[in-house]
Amino acid sequence: MQDENELRKYGILLRTQLSTAGVLGYTNPYSKHGVTPMKFTTKACLVLAGCALTSAGITAAPAYANGWDYSIDSFNDGQQGSSPSGAIVGADSVFEFYGMALKATADTVYVAINSNLSLEGYSSGRATNGNIGYGDLFLNFTGSDKFADAEGDSNLFGIRFAGTNDSGVDVGVYSGVTSKDDTADNAGFKSLREHKKQINERGGTPSLGDLDWDGTGNNYTEYFGRPNQKRQFPTSIASGNRLGNVTLLTAQDLAAKDLDFASAYAAEGLTEDSNKDHTFGFSFDRSLLPETGGDFIAHLVAECLNDGLALIGHIPPVTRIDHPDPSQEAPEPALASGLLLLGGLGVLKRRNQQKADMA
Repeated sequence: MQDENELRKYGILLRTQLSTAGVLGYTNPYSKHGVTPMKFTTKACLVLAGCALTSAGITAAPAYANGWDYSIDSFNDGQQGSSPSGAIVGADSVFEFYGMALKATADTVYVAINSNLSLEGYSSGRATNGNIGYGDLFLNFTGSDKFADAEGDSNLFGIRFAGTNDSGVDVGVYSGVTSKDDTADNAGFKSLREHKKQINERGGTPSLGDLDWDGTGNNYTEYFGRPNQKRQFPTSIASGNRLGNVTLLTAQDLAAKDLDFASAYAAEGLTEDSNKDHTFGFSFDRSLLPETGGDFIAHLVAECLNDGLALIGHIPPVTRIDHPDPSQEAPEPALASGLLLLGGLGVLKRRNQQKADMA
C-alpha cells in the first residue's frame, strides 16, 4: 500500500509536468473521485513513459496499450443466485465481469467486454421477459461529478448493443440520454449497498472496475449517488436522441485490432478462465462522439446489478488522432524530469524490497 501511494504521488507530479510541457493538453474534471491518482494518471503516463518504466525495472500494467484503454474489475464480485446456500460468486458465476476496454481511432470507436455473461444474456424464469442480460453502456463526457447531474445532457451518451435487454430504445448510439433502473424486472439487487453486503459476506471484493466502493481509489458511491438508494441505479437508457448504428464484433475481430485482455490481466497478476469467459464487443462511428474528445466515465452493469464495470478514460480530439503534433514526439525538459522521478521511484521500491529481504 505504501508503494502504491508513492506511485500515485509521483504519478500526480508527473502528470502535472506533462500538462505543463503541453504534452497532455487536457485536464481531468473527475479528480474529486480520485481519478487523478493511480489508474487515470498511470494510463496517461504509461503511453509516454513506458521506456523509462522498463529501464527502471518497473513492470507496468498495460492500462493503455496499443490504443486500448483497459478497465479491470474484481474477479470475485459477480453473484449468481441469492439464497445463502445457493449463491455463487466469482469464476463459476454467470454474472462475473472481468474487464472492459475502449479504443478510438480517427474513424471508429471500439468497445470490448470480457465476462462470463454472453451477449444473449442468461435465461431466467425470475426475469419479467425470461432473460437477464447486459444493461446499456453509458459514456459521460459532461464533466459532471455526479451521474444524476449529467442526465439529459447532450454529452451524455448511451449505447444499446444487446438486443435482448430491457432498454427503452432500439439498438444504437444515443446522445442526451436519460436512464432507468431495470433491476426489479430482473430479480436484481435493490441497491449498491445490498450488492456490497452480500459479496462481502461470501468472501468477495466488490468493485466496478475503475471505480471502487470505499473511496480509497475512485469512489463509485459518490459518482452514482447514495449507495442505499433502492431501484435507482442507471442500468439502461430510458430515452435519447438516436445518432447511429453499432456493429457487433467477435473476439477474433477485436484481436485483429490488437485487443489483449490476457496480457492486461497477467500484468496485474490475474488470470482469466478461458473455458467460461465471453469476449465480444461492438464499434460505432467516431463522429458520433464529441469531435474535441475529452475525459469520460463509462459504465456498464448487468440488468440485475449482480456485477458491472466502469472505465475512466480519455479520447483525443479527432485532429490529434489524424495528425499528431510532431513537436510533441520528443520529451520536453519538464517531461524528462518527470520520467526521472518515475525511474527514481523504481530504484526506491527495489531498495525497500532489498531491505525487507535482509531483515
